[in-house]
Amino acid sequence: MARHPGLSASFEGDAQADVCIIGGGFTGLWTAIRLREHSPSTSVTLLEADFCGAGASGRNSGGTGTWWGKLSALIRLVGRDEALTILNASIQAVRDIEAFTEAHGIDCHLRHGPSVWAATAPAQVGAWELAFKAAETMGLQPPWRRLEPQELRRWFGDRGPTLAGVVDEHGTWVHPALLARGLYRTAIGMGVKIYEHTPVTRVHGNATGLTVHTERGRLSTDQVVLAANAWMAHLPEFRPHIAVMSSDIVATDPIPEILKQHGLRERPNSVNSRMMLNYGGITSDGRVYLGRGGGSIAFNGRVTAKFDRSPKQMAEVEADFRYLYPELSDVPITTGWSGPVDRSTTGLPWFGRLKADVRVSYGIGYSGHGVGATALGGRILASLVLGRQDQWATVGECLQHARRGSFPPEPVRYVGAHVVRAAVARKELAERERRHPSRLDKALARLAPATISEFKPRPT
Repeated sequence: MARHPGLSASFEGDAQADVCIIGGGFTGLWTAIRLREHSPSTSVTLLEADFCGAGASGRNSGGTGTWWGKLSALIRLVGRDEALTILNASIQAVRDIEAFTEAHGIDCHLRHGPSVWAATAPAQVGAWELAFKAAETMGLQPPWRRLEPQELRRWFGDRGPTLAGVVDEHGTWVHPALLARGLYRTAIGMGVKIYEHTPVTRVHGNATGLTVHTERGRLSTDQVVLAANAWMAHLPEFRPHIAVMSSDIVATDPIPEILKQHGLRERPNSVNSRMMLNYGGITSDGRVYLGRGGGSIAFNGRVTAKFDRSPKQMAEVEADFRYLYPELSDVPITTGWSGPVDRSTTGLPWFGRLKADVRVSYGIGYSGHGVGATALGGRILASLVLGRQDQWATVGECLQHARRGSFPPEPVRYVGAHVVRAAVARKELAERERRHPSRLDKALARLAPATISEFKPRPT
């Protein structure tokens, strides 16, 4: 296949850099940019196996959120002070994205608007109360307000299944692929050397430095940053703590007139409170999209072709679409795609240095909250590489303190994950259809990790 004329050349031959970043998604690009901002004399080379943004960074919904929904978990994991440090850093990361894209002229369709956290089955009602209670104990005002029934009807109609919800009036979204390519161009303009279509085959270290091997070259470097997210979950240091699952999205063609006919044009972006949560909304050109987390499951942390597109998962997400948008029952789904999520045991990422070689830094475990978190990760990793003792290094230490537990070893993990996932699916279908789930399915579903908060739907 011919290389797109806008893409960088692949890496060949021998070269040297102060820092080599492996992975050209949001984490790698933000890290490269922050390194050059803080230390213009530091030479940075970034190697990407595909093209920058081809992975999870370019395949998500563009929702740019914070960790307000995780506040109760943060308090439990690290205490009130460090929880507040992490929460504030996640809020700052969203502001950073807005300020940076404006300052550098990156047109990524950044926009603000209402974002609803909804209940689409009786068992989900009140999912947000844990977050409200956590905010109250901290003396904080959460970003949401509870929706009145008339607001629900105005936004979601009388036919839809949305029963209750809270709204953040100032939600943030970007076009993720445009953001990724904008960061790519900005990084190059700042002097970062970027090579695409350059898979890394091995990283070797000795007393004098590190060597990054590719199919056609070798890069000598002082430090390496691993920024490949789900694509590095199979490495021994990460494998016990990271489970790779897909997030799957379907979408319509632009249908602005149909949306206007059904009064849906102003329907806000939203996420429901399922364990296999749905997220979706309407694009500026009138496409309706819907995604769902917790689809395909990787064996031993390996990302395969089913994480690009899975007909089975697409069919299941389309069924969710028909349930959540009954007004659009005759509108065809015209596209869909998948992407891998590096799901950590706590749903929070962490950043650090490899035990095997402290000259290798990493960020992993974004768990489906990556747009804002990777901007934060870029700051943390830049401080880590440069040895800066600043606020971002402090946030990185707090996130390390939040690490807990591990997943079962393979093949128990793979088999068990499928058993639990099937039970969750049956339980949530029963709740959707106003039936009582089986006792076994309820018991198995309790083994699944929580998603955007610690809430788990109550038994019905």
